[in-house]
Amino acid sequence: MIARRFLVLLPCLWAAVGLGAAAERAALPGYSSAQMSRGPENHLLLHARINGSPVTLLLDTGADVSFLRADRAQHLGVRVVDETMRTGGKAFPTGVVSDLQAGDAHFRELRFALYEASEIGGAVPGEAASAADGLIGLDMLRRYEAVINCHSRQLFFRKEGASGLDLTRGMRAMGFRKVPIIAYRHHFLTVPCHLNGRLGQMILDTGAFVTALADDAVRAFTIKTTPSRLTARGFDGKVRPVELAQVNDLRIGDVAIAPQTFAVIDLFDSRKQVRAFTGVNRIEQYSEREFSPGERIFGLLGNELLDQRRAIIDLESMSLFLK
Repeated sequence: MIARRFLVLLPCLWAAVGLGAAAERAALPGYSSAQMSRGPENHLLLHARINGSPVTLLLDTGADVSFLRADRAQHLGVRVVDETMRTGGKAFPTGVVSDLQAGDAHFRELRFALYEASEIGGAVPGEAASAADGLIGLDMLRRYEAVINCHSRQLFFRKEGASGLDLTRGMRAMGFRKVPIIAYRHHFLTVPCHLNGRLGQMILDTGAFVTALADDAVRAFTIKTTPSRLTARGFDGKVRPVELAQVNDLRIGDVAIAPQTFAVIDLFDSRKQVRAFTGVNRIEQYSEREFSPGERIFGLLGNELLDQRRAIIDLESMSLFLK
């Protein structure tokens, strides 16, 4: 299931990122590439063609499968097959895309889960007031060992038969630090972090337009929060207030994050097994007893901080490079 939790934007959360600044460009030998853009809600958007028709797809490392709008399937020439794709405890019809092109990347016979907007609490954010046509999830990104440059907004896919690249030495020479990415047992990616000196994990989530901390972690570490005009829509459709917290001691891997303000949202509910959502993707809610101390989820590492730290996500070596 990919029901949604919206965070109503406060521009101050990412104004310092400089989204309009010119981004450096790069090429990777053995990889095809596509240029992405930023949507009005700070998501990364991939402009592609499905069977020759233009589409906009949101890039979401927090989704384990890729999705397309069911109401666009016929227009796009998507072939619906007699099988389902399961995610979030729900089965979705499967559509096969014969041809997908993005930049100089070219794919054939890709499977997408087909969804109705009502199933996910609304449209996937696209450009301006338009809904996106779907999203690219981890199934496709990991299959093609994608490299995502969150700052220059470039997306690379390893070409068939090409040798893999070890980016570590080159990234280190440019001042980047390497953080391991963990393929978590609950079908999302995490990176190690320290919040106020406590070891935990943050979910690597390009589907979250801002970094958000779990309110239970903030309370446990006695971090002061303040009210805001931000709101979050939960699984039950109810809109709840979101608080803000000034965080002065956060490290992603061994990369110290400058003191700044983050959103604080209810990611976990110890009372029942329900799901919470941010951006367009789900975050499954689990009781704390299911996590060891080092596994505890402290929040979502979202787009504004990934952009701020010039993040490069390498899904071949399962590494996050931060500057």
